[in-house]
Amino acid sequence: MKRFIKYFLCLLISLCVFAGTGCGFDVFGSGSGTAADAPLIIRMLDIGQGDAILIERNGKFALIDTGDVEHRPRMAEYLRKYGVKKVDTVIITHPHGDHIGGMFSVFANAEIRQVYDNGVPTSLSTYKTYRKILDKRKIPRRTLRGGEKIQLLDGVPFTVVGPLENSNARGENSRQNNESIVGLLKYGNFTMLFTGDAEAEEEASILKSGADVKSIVLKAGHHGSKTSSTEEFLHAVSPKAVFISCGAGNNYGHPSRQTMKRLEKWGIDVYRTDRQGTITLTTDGKRYEITKEH
Repeated sequence: MKRFIKYFLCLLISLCVFAGTGCGFDVFGSGSGTAADAPLIIRMLDIGQGDAILIERNGKFALIDTGDVEHRPRMAEYLRKYGVKKVDTVIITHPHGDHIGGMFSVFANAEIRQVYDNGVPTSLSTYKTYRKILDKRKIPRRTLRGGEKIQLLDGVPFTVVGPLENSNARGENSRQNNESIVGLLKYGNFTMLFTGDAEAEEEASILKSGADVKSIVLKAGHHGSKTSSTEEFLHAVSPKAVFISCGAGNNYGHPSRQTMKRLEKWGIDVYRTDRQGTITLTTDGKRYEITKEH
């Protein structure tokens, strides 16, 4: 009887580890990942009509995009709220203002160890200032292309699947959305695909390359635009959940009805910042929990 009670209590505790206001899920991976010694926390920040994802493990931080110029004060508030004084890795998926604009709050509030971007120049003053500050402070910056692999944080590999070297959208007048850095984060058996503003063109290019994009969670490209998250791409990724970052009442109609219908058709859980605020995912590599701000 005592053995049964002990077993029951252990089972109950394990089931409650990820209990709370969010939803906990098992990760059924076939890879070689093992349970991690520290949880990984991925926060898709409520930053208006922009992208900013803050990733934390063992008190160390990484950022994938930084939001827009208008919401710089909010970005600074988030850095203070989560105790971010140093950022090990910053990835700017592409230099549009709603992805790079909050970088100046990061410059002002945190030490930056390494910056990666897509290497495609633009005449935007925001981008020029960003490059000047990097040079002045001697912050290392490197271009990422498909096929490369970096450590986002210790124990958190990030495999870049796009943009590809043979992309035909290069140069000052390039369509920057389809030059977005697209990469797969892996932690234990948990995976999440980050897509910047990648649209159908880049999605098709990545699929044609044969890159592995299958992921448990997908960050929808281009704020849930109708030009992203195609049927073919969703089939290849096969996500259980999709995160969409967009501003409440935005003028672009994001996320689009077409995209939402596609996600509904596939039975995918959708989390969006315009309705639910900051979305937080916590994983130990075996299970994950998603919580909403409201």
